[in-house]
Amino acid sequence: MNVKSNCNGYNFYMKIKFFTIFLLLLSSIVFSAKYGKTDPDKLYTRALNFIEQERFFEAKKVLKAYTKSKPEDSFGWTLYAFSERKLGGLEKARGLYEKALSLDAENKAALEYQGELFVELNMPALAQANLEKLNVLCPNSCEEAEQLQSFIAGTAVK
Repeated sequence: MNVKSNCNGYNFYMKIKFFTIFLLLLSSIVFSAKYGKTDPDKLYTRALNFIEQERFFEAKKVLKAYTKSKPEDSFGWTLYAFSERKLGGLEKARGLYEKALSLDAENKAALEYQGELFVELNMPALAQANLEKLNVLCPNSCEEAEQLQSFIAGTAVK
């Protein structure tokens, strides 16, 4: 009788243990799916939506996760920097733009937004250097060069 009760107790303990592990695994899967942590494309789309709505704090959080999952995506780093800049984290944004440009020196969006940051930091020579790089990349002009030119001239909406 003693052996039988120990076996039943052991079985009950094992059932509870497996049930607990199952619940933990299930909750992590649900949590990951809810926050899009398993799909970088969903993170990127969510971040773009937040930026479009000028919800930069939320965008920054999502882009932080995105850049961890896709560390070689220059555009992800650019948007992360843009969101940080819009929240007033100018020095952090500067480092993030540098990261984006280290991955793709011809990232026109990063050059434009970094140039705007340089204007905000009162570094007009660096902003002008970014405009010159854009003019080389876009000999017949492009939206990024035009936007940065307007920002430097003070005619763009900040």
